[in-house]
Amino acid sequence: MKMLLIVFRQSMVEHIHALLKEYEVSAFTELHNVAGRGETGPTVQFLLSPGGNCIILTAVSEQLAYRLIDGFTRLKAEQGMGQRDHVHVFVLPCEQVV
Repeated sequence: MKMLLIVFRQSMVEHIHALLKEYEVSAFTELHNVAGRGETGPTVQFLLSPGGNCIILTAVSEQLAYRLIDGFTRLKAEQGMGQRDHVHVFVLPCEQVV
């Protein structure tokens, strides 16, 4: 099992949800208004700023994890996003213990 940690700008939430639905991911935890700092600067939300980040955590099979990674790679290509753009996916080992 793998845990995907997906970090993205709030403006991308509909695209991310559509991708998860496409791959039949129905169980995830979503955090909104996540502040932080990255290569492009702070991600806090102010009146005239592009908005804060969201994070989605989802535990999926290893096979589905790598299919999702391909899907996110495709999404970034379709949206014309580069490496520094605001969708990042991290894969962590995951073991349910309770």
